[in-house]
Amino acid sequence: MGRLDGSEILVKREFTFTRRNFERIVDLINRLSGISLSDRKTDMVYSRLARRIRRLGMRDFDSYIALLESDDEEKVNFINALTTNLTHFFRESHHFDYLKDVYIPELIQSGQKRIRFWSAGCSTGEEPYSLAMVWQSIANKPSDIDFKILATDLDTNVLQTCKRGVYSEDKLKSVESQYQKCFVKSKNCQVDEREAVPELKSKIYFKQLNLMHEWPMKGPFDLIICRNVLIYFDKPTQKELVSRYENLLKSNGCLMLGHSENLSAAKNVFSAIGRTTYRKVY
Repeated sequence: MGRLDGSEILVKREFTFTRRNFERIVDLINRLSGISLSDRKTDMVYSRLARRIRRLGMRDFDSYIALLESDDEEKVNFINALTTNLTHFFRESHHFDYLKDVYIPELIQSGQKRIRFWSAGCSTGEEPYSLAMVWQSIANKPSDIDFKILATDLDTNVLQTCKRGVYSEDKLKSVESQYQKCFVKSKNCQVDEREAVPELKSKIYFKQLNLMHEWPMKGPFDLIICRNVLIYFDKPTQKELVSRYENLLKSNGCLMLGHSENLSAAKNVFSAIGRTTYRKVY
């Protein structure tokens, strides 16, 4: 399909997509966000960016890439388009079981008055709301514990969904019965939707954050949950991120990763205590 150089045609449908187009996009998304895209992502990149080209009424990928080099607003749309946001409530349930059965009771029993969780890569919000539900089910009485969840994501679009806290009945079907009361009908809901109750929302602070940039928060965090995020970065960047997480975690703090991620390179810093669940060793 074309020559094996920059003019090689990778996709020829509504818009022609060349090797040079793909390489420039890979370079740009890496510079802007640190995300590393392999050749296996060619079709994904084409289909997602073709929607942007169509919406903007542009002719081809060359024109779109030229726009990206000079338009900061479109850079945000570009990052949003290439960010994957697949998630659901209580995804990888073993993590929430550990929090409910072991870690949160341990934190409460320790007597500490300030507890902080960080959902790094919170997508459309199901993860931090799941964390808040587990906390509320255990620490359900008014107490003097200052508990907050920081929830961050690169994608500005999904953060709007997070802040609304409104989800379809279909998404909420998987939520256990004991947590169903955390979502109610409200004036903000369509017929088949429910909204997180104010008490749940008050536990979570949503913020846009590029993990490759400086982090404004100082910690320490008791829990950092960063699942299916490291897989989008190259090995040196993964190592750097884990080191930065380590610096923000308190002694014996908890780090949770996605099912295909591990901390083999940081085994002297973290101790594995369950499936992709780690505790800082000092």
